[in-house]
Order: sequence, then C-alpha cells, then structure tokens
Amino acid sequence: MAVISNGNKDRLRKDALFKRSLIKNSVVENNSRLIAENLFKNFDFTELNTHLFYPISKNKEVNTWKIHDKLKEKNKIYTSIYLEDTKAWSCSSFDPKTEFKIGKFNIPFPLTYKKAKYLDLEIIMVPLLIFDLNGHRIGYGKGIYDDILSNLNKNCIKIGLSLLEFSEEKIEFEPHDIDLDYCQTPTTLHDFKLNP
Repeated sequence: MAVISNGNKDRLRKDALFKRSLIKNSVVENNSRLIAENLFKNFDFTELNTHLFYPISKNKEVNTWKIHDKLKEKNKIYTSIYLEDTKAWSCSSFDPKTEFKIGKFNIPFPLTYKKAKYLDLEIIMVPLLIFDLNGHRIGYGKGIYDDILSNLNKNCIKIGLSLLEFSEEKIEFEPHDIDLDYCQTPTTLHDFKLNP
C-alpha cells in the first residue's frame, strides 16, 4: 500500500514536516480553532455523512476534535479504522459519544463502531502536510488517503485541512493522485473548483 514518491514530493514533504515541527503547540491549537470556525462558516454539514480524521498530536496535526465537537450535534460521523484481521483500513460510523483509544500509526479511533461504506460519504476531511493551488496534496507518503479517496463516490466533497498555507511550487501529479475540492487553512478557504 505504501506509495513511493517521485518528482518533488519527497523534498516538499520534508520541508513541510520541518516547518510544522517549528509551530508552537499553542499556535496549533489556536489555528485549529480558526480552521474549525471558518469551516462551519463556509459549509453546512447538517445531516451530511461526514468523514473526519483524528489527529496524531505528536505530529502537530490540525486538532479535529474541535470539528468533532460541533459535528456531533447534528451529524452521523465516519472515520477510517485499521482492521488487524484484514490488514486494511475500513470506513466506520460511530456514536460520537463513544470513547476513543490510540491505534495504528498513533491514530485515535472509536472503541465502538459499525462498518460502513466509503460510497455513502458526502463530505470527507483530508489530512495533509502541504497543498498547492491546483488542489494537489502531499501526505505522509503511506498511501492511506490515496486508497480512501479512490473509493469515494464522485459527488463526495473532499476538503483538505492545513495549518500551513499553499506551496508556491506546483506539486508533481502522479496517476494515483486525486485532487482536493477545497482546502481550509486558518485564514482562507481555497476553492479548487474555481481554479482547475
């Protein structure tokens, strides 16, 4: 499942990891709050099947618990869980009030969940390290979200969440890559449908 990057992806990934490592925890928290606030100004998630990723806190990722807390009021929430028996990631729905524990790659997952289908998702939040103005993204290079995005229905809205602003350098596109529709940063919603 691991994806071997070529072109400029490895270099941009390393640069983004370094830049993110320099962000203070207090800034991560504040910018995560701004991302959540702006996300709910820009989108109406009411009653939409929404897939959320949960943060690996040591990696200074967007704290999506702030989004979780708002979504749980009116939404059925989905996430991806690594199943040891099949050695694969599975789409799962869950009661937002359930407890979480740390799983594969230090990713939090709900203790109680039901198997679901990626085809049923209407919105998916996508983790990333860096993105460009064409909607290309770079993740950790394990190919997890490449696989997930390839299983969505064509109408599912793909929203990246990023603490960093866009890369001035265009990310080299590979055949397995799937573009984002939007990316929400602390200050800006980038709409890639307007800029194909």
